[in-house]
Amino acid sequence: MKLNLSDEPVTADLLAEALARSGSAVITVNGTSMHPTLQMGWRVYLRPARGEELKVGEIAVFRGDRHLTIHRLVWKERGDGPERLVFRGDYNRLRESVAPEAVLGRVVAVEVPGRRRGMERVVTLERDLLSCFYLASFAVYCLLRPILPASRPVERPPGFLGRAARRAFAALERLASLCLPERR
Repeated sequence: MKLNLSDEPVTADLLAEALARSGSAVITVNGTSMHPTLQMGWRVYLRPARGEELKVGEIAVFRGDRHLTIHRLVWKERGDGPERLVFRGDYNRLRESVAPEAVLGRVVAVEVPGRRRGMERVVTLERDLLSCFYLASFAVYCLLRPILPASRPVERPPGFLGRAARRAFAALERLASLCLPERR
């Protein structure tokens, strides 16, 4: 089934139904938040996936506040409450925390337009440098979690070391995103 992303809530329901019935769907990217990995107008191929099944670094489509969103899973928050998935677009710095139930599917391939009409090609989406960066940083965090100090409440700003760690992570994140290929 082919769908365009829109702000209509029925689009998410149609996509969920298409994934449940046929096991796949094709939708068109509408936006630049995943540039250069996914570009405006490219078609992405989806397979159904539950939020719990996703690995850090994978790209998924989920129900956002008002519309469907395709972003990369960058972190899994495991606090006292239920698990939350943190997504981020490759081209933007904002992160979105969503419940695993909001995930509809994972992106498995992308149709890249050719230089001429009719010359499109489908490319399987494989791990790139940015997905490896997120996966490695999450693995290191999971290994160090038992010896790390407890996280501070949101009201208290991080100390000097916390701010330095955040800056270093953000710089490495930007560097990894600069290394993404412009075209597939």
